[in-house]
Amino acid sequence: MRKIVIALMLSLCTTMFVKAQVTAAEPEFSEETLLLTSDSEGVVLKRENGYIKTKAGASLYLTGIGKIKSRLTLDGSRSVNHIKAKRSARFILKAKDNTTDPNSFINIFKFEIYKNKERRYQLAEVGTLSASKTSNLASIEFKAKKYGESSYLIQLEDLEPGEYGIIIGDPNTENTKNGMKVTTFTVE
Repeated sequence: MRKIVIALMLSLCTTMFVKAQVTAAEPEFSEETLLLTSDSEGVVLKRENGYIKTKAGASLYLTGIGKIKSRLTLDGSRSVNHIKAKRSARFILKAKDNTTDPNSFINIFKFEIYKNKERRYQLAEVGTLSASKTSNLASIEFKAKKYGESSYLIQLEDLEPGEYGIIIGDPNTENTKNGMKVTTFTVE
């Protein structure tokens, strides 16, 4: 009888642990991102203004043969958010609604740190004797589920240390005002 009671209690504890669910509130406004610090709490991440830098290699000027690269650039080598994510991170990202596949408009990527003064991500590369290449911003794979009325629960796994960015597009209409707004975070 004792073994049955112990087995039943272990089974109940395991079931409760497995069924633990995220209960944090959705962010207040559309395009806000909440980094979860527990199942019930999180911190709203600030967004930074990015800009596009386009640069040609020296060989293009000297010989007419070379490459031109366009990069999304943010000033500073660290995120303005002083929150440190771990190798796995969970976010609640609020959108206009949650009826669209989030992989079609949420882009998560890792920045390259340049001369310890800026973060950049290559968007496109064009060569005079080669084909042009355009990067797919969604370079970090993520799992997503609908969350609440108009949000998504985003889960990232096996993140390498570094600086990361999230760009949220609008799947229904282009929002030119927020085109270069980037939500950033650090993984240590």
